[in-house]
Amino acid sequence: MKKIVALLSAIMIVCTLNFCEAARKAVAVMPLENVSGYSEEKVADIMTEQLIVAIHSSGGYTVVERPQMGAVLREQGFQNIAVDPSQAVELGKLSGADYTMVGKVTMALVEANPTAGAVEQISAILGLGDIGAMASDYVHKYKGKIGLEFRFVDNTTGEVVIAGTVEGSKSGASVPDAFNNACKSAATNFLKQLDMLNPFRARVAAVSGSDIYIDQGAEAGIRQGETLLVVREGEPIVVNGRVVAVEQKELGKIKVVEVNSDYAVCRTEDSLVTIHKGDVVKRN
Repeated sequence: MKKIVALLSAIMIVCTLNFCEAARKAVAVMPLENVSGYSEEKVADIMTEQLIVAIHSSGGYTVVERPQMGAVLREQGFQNIAVDPSQAVELGKLSGADYTMVGKVTMALVEANPTAGAVEQISAILGLGDIGAMASDYVHKYKGKIGLEFRFVDNTTGEVVIAGTVEGSKSGASVPDAFNNACKSAATNFLKQLDMLNPFRARVAAVSGSDIYIDQGAEAGIRQGETLLVVREGEPIVVNGRVVAVEQKELGKIKVVEVNSDYAVCRTEDSLVTIHKGDVVKRN
């Protein structure tokens, strides 16, 4: 009997994992083209890799592995794929992806961090040599900036479902650090736009002490560590006899601390916020 129960449990786990995987759409990320004029040859590769990490970490999508995508590119003899979305879609289809992302790096640079320069000047003027040296450990010397244009294409219809521009900027202790940090910043900003493709809405199912249970989880693309907004719906707004919206009062933000297939556990970031069962949860 115990063996049968264990077998059934294993089957249920496998089925749940397969369902979650099937619910997530696959994305083929084409190599970005570098038109920024920045001489570093790995600019596009680094930014492409950060976008892949961001898409995968979103929880709502899977990403076609780079070796697999590279094999498709080589087999088809495509080279400058970033400038031709129609070709990119065909490649996306060949890789089995639901969406294809194409884009190009339009701006990239690393410059002296003005904040670090100001700290050095003030330290020199005031004669704060030791303090100035200590401050340099916290205020990085370089600042990286990057910008890109992208398009997210539905491989079934050929429709561009999201198109936009993204920028990122971040400081670093060295030129490579500053640039890598800027790419991570841009990828984070890109992820916010990607969330528009997979709109999310949940309800508070229960509140137990500091734990807030919501009725959506991994299948809806929820990821551990992300912050969600809680609102309380009020009266419907009626115009010409038709409900056009519902009054909403923002209550505060909650952080996802545990994710399951069909529900998640969150905790409020503000102890003064009172959240009730039935409140609406959505992304910022």
